Amino acid sequence: TRVRSSAASDVYKRQLMICVGIDVSKRKSTVCFMAPGDKIIRRPFDVKHTKEELQPLVDEIRVQAKYDEIKVVMESTGVYHLSIAYFLQQNGIFVSVVNALKVANFNKAENFRHTKTDSIDSTNIARYGIAYWAKLPQFDLNGDKYFLLKRLCDAYLNFSEERSRILLQLQSQLEQTMPGIFDLFGGFDINSGKDKLLDFLERYCHIEDIIAKSEAEFVASYREWAKEKGYRSNESKAATIYAQAKNGIPSIPNNPIVRETIMWYVGLLRRADEALMASLTRMEDIAKDLPEYELVGEMGGVGRVTRVALIAQIGDVRRFKNKHSLICFAGLTPSIHESGKFRASQNYIVKKGPAQLRKVLYQVMMSLVMHKIPKDDAVYRFIKKKEAEGKYKKVAKVAGMAKFLRIYYGRVMHLYRDLGLAA
Repeated sequence: TRVRSSAASDVYKRQLMICVGIDVSKRKSTVCFMAPGDKIIRRPFDVKHTKEELQPLVDEIRVQAKYDEIKVVMESTGVYHLSIAYFLQQNGIFVSVVNALKVANFNKAENFRHTKTDSIDSTNIARYGIAYWAKLPQFDLNGDKYFLLKRLCDAYLNFSEERSRILLQLQSQLEQTMPGIFDLFGGFDINSGKDKLLDFLERYCHIEDIIAKSEAEFVASYREWAKEKGYRSNESKAATIYAQAKNGIPSIPNNPIVRETIMWYVGLLRRADEALMASLTRMEDIAKDLPEYELVGEMGGVGRVTRVALIAQIGDVRRFKNKHSLICFAGLTPSIHESGKFRASQNYIVKKGPAQLRKVLYQVMMSLVMHKIPKDDAVYRFIKKKEAEGKYKKVAKVAGMAKFLRIYYGRVMHLYRDLGLAA
C-alpha cells in the first residue's frame, strides 16, 4: 500500500490509470496490474475461480482504487470468463470483457516473437486496456435480457443440430425396415409441436405391420389413427403409403430388437422436440418485452423461430456505432486482397463473428426465395437483382444477408429514437 499526502494523492488519482489484465482459463486465471508506460504494478499471479481466492483480489483492487482509477479487462472466452467477471461486477468493480480477436491483433503489432504464456497474455491484455482505456465497454450481466436470450438461442440451435443428427440415424434405420416411408411425411411442426412421422412409427415401424392388412383395412386403420392424433384423414395418402409398403423390400426382419431400436430413436427425438418447444416458448416470453420484437417479426422472410433467434444473436443494436459495424460483427465484410498491381478476382467474406448469426440470416434468405413474395420485399428484390446481374445464387443470398442487416439496423434504431431510448 502506498503512503501519500492527500494533495499528492488527489493529483495522482487524476493521472494514474491502473489496468488489471486477466487471462482467463477454465478454472483459474492469471492476473497482472499495469500502469501506463508498461509499468508493472504487480507481476502476474494466478487465482482460482473460487470465492476464497477471488475475494483477496477484490480487496486488493479496492485498496488500489483509493488512489488510482482502475479497470479490469479480460477476453471473452466462451463461458469461462463469466464467473470471475460476474463476481467482480457484483463487488462494484469496473469490468470490461473484450473480443479476443481484437486483443490478438493488437498483440501481433507489439510482440514480434509471438511468444505465448499465461503471464505474457495477462500483461498483453493489460497493455490493451491501457491503450483503449476510454473505449472499454463495461460488462453488464445482471438482468440483461439479451444475454438470457443468447443463452436460450444457443441451446435451441444445439438441440436442433442434435435432433438433425438423430433423425439421420433414424432415416438410415427406416431405409432398412420401411424403404421410402421417410419421404412421405413432413418434419417436426414447431408451431403445433407435432411430428407426424414419429406418431406414425409408434403405430407402424415395419413394412410387415402395413402389408399384414388388406389395403381397405389399412386405410380404415390409418383414418382412425389420423383422427386420434388430430391429423387430416387422407385416404389417398393412406393408399400411397400402402402401395409404397407393398413395393418395398426390407433388409431387416421384423423382430422385437429392431422395433425396440426404432422406438429408442423415436424417444430421443420426442425429448429433443420437447426441449425445442420449451426453449422457443421461453425465448418468446423474454423477447416480447423488447421494443423491437413486433418490428422484427414484420420483416420479410422472418418466421417464429428466426425472429427470436435474430434478436438473440444480434443483441442490443444500440451497441453498434453504425450499420457497417453490425455487418462487420456478423463477419459479412469481404476479405479484400490487393498488393501493387495485383487484385484478387474473388473476395470471400471474412466469417469472423458469430457463425450462429450467419446461419440464422441464411435461413431467412432461404425462406425469402422459397416462399411467395413477402409484403416486405426489399431484400427479396435485392437478391433477385444480384442474380439478374449474373451472381451465383449463394453469393446473391450472402449479399442479401448484408442488406437485411442494414435494414434491420435502420428500422430498430429508428424505433429506439422514436421511443427516446437511443443513446
